Amino acid sequence: MKKKLIIWGVVLLTAINVAALTTSAYNHWDRDDSRRREHRREGRSSWEERLGLSASQSEQMKVQHEVLVEKIRPLRDVMQGKRDHFYELVMVTAPDRAAIDRVQDEMDSLQADIKRLVIDNMLAQKEILTPEQQSQFFNMIKKQYGNGNYRRN
Repeated sequence: MKKKLIIWGVVLLTAINVAALTTSAYNHWDRDDSRRREHRREGRSSWEERLGLSASQSEQMKVQHEVLVEKIRPLRDVMQGKRDHFYELVMVTAPDRAAIDRVQDEMDSLQADIKRLVIDNMLAQKEILTPEQQSQFFNMIKKQYGNGNYRRN
């Protein structure tokens, strides 16, 4: 009797785990790009509303964001190649630690370049805003990204 109870418990837990993993995978991989773009658009318009941006300020911020995206895109593409190479180096039977460290250093350097571009963009956006808007802008950024829990989708 005890053995049957344990078996049924394992079967039940397995079924629950499979259902949870399936739901998670569906929610992750079924995301439509248009929904993600719409969510980003809503986020931007929310920022515009919360900051009380004029049409001119809003357009300038949008242009700066697009410029930032174009500057970062090639760095992200190179970063993806570095990641692929990193995984290849790690997965071999006898990994070369020096080669892994070199690729990791290159990835760190690319990430630092991306951060510099983002900071330059933030400083440029700051110039568009009034002092009150600047204060609110940086409070919003601090609230959104400051806790370290930011996750890109």
